[in-house]
Amino acid sequence: MTHQAGSTAVPAATLPALIVLGLDDGGKAHASWFGEAEVGMAEKAAGMMGMAALPVADADDLHELAGRLPQGRVFESGRAFVPFVKRALYDAIATHLPPGYQFPVRAADDRPTPKPRKKASAADASESGPKRPEPHRPTDWDKIEVGSLVLATTGAYEGWYEATVTKISAEGVYTLRWRDWLEEPAFTRKLVHIALLHPDHRD
Repeated sequence: MTHQAGSTAVPAATLPALIVLGLDDGGKAHASWFGEAEVGMAEKAAGMMGMAALPVADADDLHELAGRLPQGRVFESGRAFVPFVKRALYDAIATHLPPGYQFPVRAADDRPTPKPRKKASAADASESGPKRPEPHRPTDWDKIEVGSLVLATTGAYEGWYEATVTKISAEGVYTLRWRDWLEEPAFTRKLVHIALLHPDHRD
């Protein structure tokens, strides 16, 4: 007689059922996994965002790769939060896409397309006022202020990317927005989870 009193089953909702992956306009890799209950919504979100939706089969080594990804989530807007991942991990997952796979065309958002600007002359520059100032790059943590450009990450094993400080609470919680991904929601970090750029760094 086999004794199984101590065994516990892992809820299916907590297991990866789908991986959403793709590259952003800057060529940086994004990927995350979604549970069975979110498969339909995540697939629709992937299409909107121009990303691939890759089912995770029980007997597939995608399970091991999915276990190294952050868990994604779907917003009420229909888009999904698909964090940054290391390019090597992204490339390993992308090999499971069908040969010749074409990523879906990203859905156009409702923001107006900016009109192309003509090259400004010296006279135009003098009339249009001073140039937009460089973002503040603090050289020490006690110099971080609203508007400062700092570095943040989505996880211990993920990359660090530029983010702008938009609010600092009295409790020492910093509200940030990704500099290059403005469509992503604002997020918060404690000071110990923020890094500084080198003062001479320029894009």
